[in-house]
Amino acid sequence: MNMMRMLFILVLCLVLSASAFGASGVQFLSLECGARPIGMGGAFTSIMSDPHSAGYNPAASYGVNVLTGSFGHNTYWENRRFETGYLSFPKGPFVFNFGLQYSEIKDIEARESATSEPDYYFNSPDLSVKAGLSYRVIDIVYAGISLGWIFEKIDTYRGNAFAADVGVMVTPIPRLNLGMAVLNVGTKMKINREEFDMPVITRFGVSYNLDKFIPALDFVHYDGDLRFHLGGEYVIKEVLFLRAGYRSGYDSKEISAGAGFAMRNFRVDYAFLPDSQDGLGDSHIFTLTFSL
Repeated sequence: MNMMRMLFILVLCLVLSASAFGASGVQFLSLECGARPIGMGGAFTSIMSDPHSAGYNPAASYGVNVLTGSFGHNTYWENRRFETGYLSFPKGPFVFNFGLQYSEIKDIEARESATSEPDYYFNSPDLSVKAGLSYRVIDIVYAGISLGWIFEKIDTYRGNAFAADVGVMVTPIPRLNLGMAVLNVGTKMKINREEFDMPVITRFGVSYNLDKFIPALDFVHYDGDLRFHLGGEYVIKEVLFLRAGYRSGYDSKEISAGAGFAMRNFRVDYAFLPDSQDGLGDSHIFTLTFSL
């Protein structure tokens, strides 16, 4: 128990000090994951017991009481795909979670100068693999941590790095959740003699469960800017889920919407994230979630 309390204190210190981190590279780690969170505007820091919860706050995976997993396919822009896989399961006093993110940008032009014809085309793949756990520290406080390995390739150059996610959940009264997390605190990514910091993201979130409706609000600090995410989910007879959200402070994404359909131990989710600027293309996100 003393070790877990020390973990909670460490997590809280990292959350409160994360604003010291500056601009970064390895940008695929800043992409939102999961059709349910994206449909809710990315306001997911305080949403517990979902396979994607660990991707926004490792402490929020607590509450999963059976083996639960989710696999997703995202089309971000016309030439970028983003695949995800998450798995959570309880074991003793812990809930363990595993997450995988794979991103690839296709047909990037390689040329000697801006005015010349492309010499050739190449793809740029990125991979993130993380594993962690969450724990109930006291009745209303939960802590979580995830450790990960990050890989990135650009043309013939490649690099890797290590990163950690830490988070805290507090439930001061029934139905009210408060979440805090710091994501991607780690070593530098070195590619062809260039070094890049991890995209450290600080998240603060609040949500309230009104049985059929869950409103949520997140404040996100990333690359020196503070943004907010607002969203909600409306549940119809535990079978149909309707979602909508809004983001402030982004160049090309603001509103989003989505829906889900559940049958027995499976749920299919879809989210639509339109591009508010011409040229990038709209995003369509599909996710299959199951429990055993």
